[in-house]
Amino acid sequence: MELIPHDELRPANSLNFAPMIDFLFLLLSLFATLAISRAALYDSEVQLVEVKPEQNDPNSLRGKQDIQQVNLSISADAKFKWLTEFQQYPMENLQAVQTELARQYQIGALPQDKSKTEVLLHIDRKTPWEPIAKSIFAIRELGFSAHPVYEPFEESSSSPIERKGMRR
Repeated sequence: MELIPHDELRPANSLNFAPMIDFLFLLLSLFATLAISRAALYDSEVQLVEVKPEQNDPNSLRGKQDIQQVNLSISADAKFKWLTEFQQYPMENLQAVQTELARQYQIGALPQDKSKTEVLLHIDRKTPWEPIAKSIFAIRELGFSAHPVYEPFEESSSSPIERKGMRR
């Protein structure tokens, strides 16, 4: 009597492919997942296209050269400043901003066609929504258009607003 049966001592004539197929399936799923996630990471960056105006387009950049821009800043504590190239003029409240806009229009500093005047609102990131909305409506009430200005926030370098004295 033998301790190990003779059938079990006989060498196997075939290979079991089931573990190898499982391993290949795992490798395939791993690389497919990596390829999809890598494509998603690189596709998330959006590149904006620069649109160049046509030569005969009346709405081109040449047509917008006569647009006057007024710069207003709104700080985090809802204080207004009238920004010029050289100086900042603090405004006490929204009525003072409206009064100054009307005065500039009356003395001829702003174009008679109010659609050719843009009021750019430089808004602090921490400003509550209520003073922003009130200022937009107050500017539109006078017939001017209000445009919030977006400036990207960078930790390493200061933005033009910070160089003028505003803190974000």
